Amino acid sequence: MQLLAEGEGAMSDDMVLRQEIRYSIGYIRGMIDSYSGLYSEENLTRDVLRFCDEIAHPGSPHPRLQEARRMVEDRCRQLAQATDRYAQRDPASIAAKRAQAMAAIDVLQDAVFEARKSRMPVPSSGRLLRRKGF
Repeated sequence: MQLLAEGEGAMSDDMVLRQEIRYSIGYIRGMIDSYSGLYSEENLTRDVLRFCDEIAHPGSPHPRLQEARRMVEDRCRQLAQATDRYAQRDPASIAAKRAQAMAAIDVLQDAVFEARKSRMPVPSSGRLLRRKGF
């Protein structure tokens, strides 16, 4: 029973971490979803990357996280180009670019989870190996 209780604790820690990341990334999703490209003061790529960096927490670089960040940057830049107020605006192209940016955010979310989980201290397995005496 002790082993089951330990496993449940680890699972709930993972769930809490995932919820925290999903909540933090929800703001970025909203920015992408509502981005119109019609206002000169909007800079989607800069704003999204600023929040990505805050969510990722500085520390030892994590290769998957860096790759996900580059993908988000590329997809946001493509969305910004597709929605440029001075360019020909194709609704189908904009929708496709927006979906690609959201998919990149999904990859980032997984990478942030992986990076944060790798930084978490691993609990000692000593308690799991001891058996209670009869």
